[in-house]
Amino acid sequence: MITFFRNDKCQQCDAVEETLRDMSLAHKVVRPGATGSPTDQVPHGITAPAVVDGEERFEGIPAIRRHLEALRQFKAEWDKFQSDACYCDDEGNAI
Repeated sequence: MITFFRNDKCQQCDAVEETLRDMSLAHKVVRPGATGSPTDQVPHGITAPAVVDGEERFEGIPAIRRHLEALRQFKAEWDKFQSDACYCDDEGNAI
């Protein structure tokens, strides 16, 4: 699951959050200090805005956008093969 650590009152963070929803990716949004709960704090060494995706960490809006674009491309390729349809290459061979 993707965890997005975001700052409040950040329009670019709003856009990242919207992109995550639009892509239908499993994610959690954490607003550090919003609830005061220790579980809603940014882990040591991470500066918001940041995305943690498995073992990978992306800090800053440009890095987050690059990662989301790579995920969008991967998801588009994955979605091509999620039906009962048959796909053929240029020579007509089923792939």
